[in-house]
Parts: sequence; structure tokens; C-alpha cells
Amino acid sequence: MPDRYTYPNSEVLKNKFSLVEQFALRRVENGLVELGLAGLAVAPEEPVFRLAHLQAIHRRLFGELYEWAGQLRETDRTARGSGVVHCRPEFIEAAADGVFGALEHEGFLAGLDVDGFTERLAHHWGALAVLDPFRDGNIRCQAVLLDQLARGAGWSVNWAALDPDWVKEARLGAAAGSPGLLGKLLARATTPLG
Repeated sequence: MPDRYTYPNSEVLKNKFSLVEQFALRRVENGLVELGLAGLAVAPEEPVFRLAHLQAIHRRLFGELYEWAGQLRETDRTARGSGVVHCRPEFIEAAADGVFGALEHEGFLAGLDVDGFTERLAHHWGALAVLDPFRDGNIRCQAVLLDQLARGAGWSVNWAALDPDWVKEARLGAAAGSPGLLGKLLARATTPLG
């Protein structure tokens, strides 16, 4: 649905290159995000696991393309075809305090066995999915943040081994309060660091 982030009579996001065709925009976006991911691999954001941390990741991945990169969205969103309703814009900051506070309360998932770790990681990914703080690019930013979280807890997640379609469905399930499938998928791709 068109909104202030899109060109008139279009679902194409307004961008710094004035690309008005969705396919062209996605190609440029994917290339720039790959460069951003490479930059984050070399010089990651300091992992403080707060909303500002997620915003900094978003800025690093999407700042070359979108003026609003790293800014909290100002429009309501619903995950397409899923029925999962995302956090209302006016509640994002307070809800983020709850999401990141819960992670901190759980010791950022350190000291858990693989099943415990992936179960809790799936739960928190579901909470981040509901938060959905940006107009676009949430999943990629969450993956970077969750990868940092996993490494800090002593785990390595082989994200490439995860089937994107299954993860998408499982992530929506986690957002709806059923993280079991996502936890099982993550467990298959998670090994101890070192």
C-alpha cells in the first residue's frame, strides 16, 4: 500500500537514485546491502543490543539508498498475508525497551546449550519481528544483530544453511507467539564458536 515513503501511485520506495521501477530498485538495494554487510563484517557496530544499535545497523546497510535509513517508521504496517500486526509507530521506542530489556535480563542468551539458545533466540526474533521499527529492511538488520548476539553467546549460526522460505514462515510464527519451528530451524544451523 502506498504511503509517504513511496512514489505517488506506486509501491516503489523513494530513493536517492530516483529509481521508480521495483526490479531496478531491488537490484541496486541488494548490491548496496551486500557492500554494507561486508563493511559490517570488517568494522561491526559495537554490540550494545539496544534500539540505537539496530538503527545504526540499518543506517550502515541502507544509508546509501534511503534518506530515512536508521529512522523509525512513521506508518503502520502489517506483514503481508500473515495477519501479524507490527508495533504502532508511536509505541516502537517503548516496545524496543521491553524487547532489549528482556534480552539483557536473560544475560544476552549466554551460558545456554544449543537447544536452549536457539529456542530463546527464536523467541526474541519473534519479538523483533513484531517491533518492525523500519519502513523496510528489518529482516536483514535483525539478522546482523542476531548474528552478533549469537557470537557474543558463544554460537555460530550458518545463516546460509537456512531455507529463506521456511525461515520467513517460522519467523512469522514466532511473531505470532509460536517460536518452536524457528527454534528447530535455527538449531540445525547453530554450532559452538571455535
